Amino acid sequence: MKWLLTLLLLQLSGCSPKPYFRTEIHNQPCITLPDKDCAAANLVVDLQEDYALSFVEFDDDGHYYDKRQAESLLQWLSHQSQQQYVAIYTHGWHHNANDTDNNVRRFKESLRDIKQRNPSYQVLGIYLGWRGETLDIPWLRALTFWDRKAVSETLGRNDFMNLLLRIETLVKSDMAQRNRLLTIGHSLGATVILNALQPVWMQRLSEFKASKAGFGDLVVLVNPAFEARRFVQLRSALMEVDVSQLPQMNAPLLLIAASEADTITKNAFTLSQAVPALFKSSDSTYDASLYGLSEWALAATAVGHVNELVTHRLEATSFTVADSACGTGTLDKSLKLAEPSLTNVGDTIWPITESMLLRHLHDKPAYDPVWVVQTDKFILPNHGFMNRKPFWCFIERAMG
Repeated sequence: MKWLLTLLLLQLSGCSPKPYFRTEIHNQPCITLPDKDCAAANLVVDLQEDYALSFVEFDDDGHYYDKRQAESLLQWLSHQSQQQYVAIYTHGWHHNANDTDNNVRRFKESLRDIKQRNPSYQVLGIYLGWRGETLDIPWLRALTFWDRKAVSETLGRNDFMNLLLRIETLVKSDMAQRNRLLTIGHSLGATVILNALQPVWMQRLSEFKASKAGFGDLVVLVNPAFEARRFVQLRSALMEVDVSQLPQMNAPLLLIAASEADTITKNAFTLSQAVPALFKSSDSTYDASLYGLSEWALAATAVGHVNELVTHRLEATSFTVADSACGTGTLDKSLKLAEPSLTNVGDTIWPITESMLLRHLHDKPAYDPVWVVQTDKFILPNHGFMNRKPFWCFIERAMG
């Protein structure tokens, strides 16, 4: 029996992905050319699409695999004189910073589109990688969820949080307020960002730092894989702050977006948390009954799927929402799609593009620094989002 177990462990160790991928670390970027491989470079410049991309990778404790990756990025930022548009992205489960990872590929495509929509800005993407994938064996990969979720709940501390704050200091200094800083976390990556920034938000809100109430220009958590309980703790703390005094009345400090069609966080997440939620201790900082759920349900349900927490709904107004244009043409109100699950009479409606609108639900506070946006299945048809151009248009509208 022992030799069988030893053999299995050896096989598993041989099927584990590399701990980190960006091992060619230089202060000067690798220029993408047809005959040049930049797959291991920490800093890449795409001259054809006109953007730069930096990679910083972290171990399971939130420490750098190689600190030089961060130092190279910070030096790059400190030497830029042109107006900057910086987009930070943290991936979720089953992903990493490998150049073949589809999140890396789609993030590059997103940076290309950001540059096209914002030609006057110098665009820099920052890909914060971690070990979202630990096994290459298809039939065992699903069993790593609980381990990777536990890692995502601690990863946002230490070097990870410090790097975010140093980036913000450089990008959004008093002399560089015209720069834009967007931070996005997806799935378990949203948990990483939440852990890193929640103490920052709470401190800034409590101190009423008008110009720095949030982080950067906007933080977006897309189809987040963390339980509603975590958000309710933040929401309860915010209730102690007079948010009507904050300067950003129409733009959120934090935007949580969850698709009604995301079965990963709607169904699979609840199944994965059903048993662990039984052992969660009671939380006296909030009243679970206010949200129409038990404490167990709040601990087993992903934040985007508790209707009582939803503040907005993002809806398609036509079936053609795949265009990349971000115009604000006249909405065709005669078009009818399937009735949304959260339609309220008297909602405030904002046009986002010709084929998309945002409802602010009338029974939610008018002045709220946190938006929980439910998207319909036409805008985000599944767990992913990076190839959904209209959704990116919404993000830029939400940045103000």
